Amino acid sequence: MSNAISHEETIAKRILFIMVNEQGLRAGDGMSPDNLAHDLARHQITGADQQQAVRFAKDRGWLREGPYGELQLTETGFAVD
Repeated sequence: MSNAISHEETIAKRILFIMVNEQGLRAGDGMSPDNLAHDLARHQITGADQQQAVRFAKDRGWLREGPYGELQLTETGFAVD
């Protein structure tokens, strides 16, 4: 059994890093998908990789969609290192 980290997980963790360390977000805070896409493009993360990684993070409970369409950081996502 391999413990290798998938490409989607690597990008998802970069998303969390950007949200927490660059944007200063905490659990429950959100970011518009457009602003997040802009930040990710700055880090040379393509649109397709962004979509797959966001889906991965949502599936893991790291991100959720907020009431206004923003991507919210969950407690679980905030705790990921």
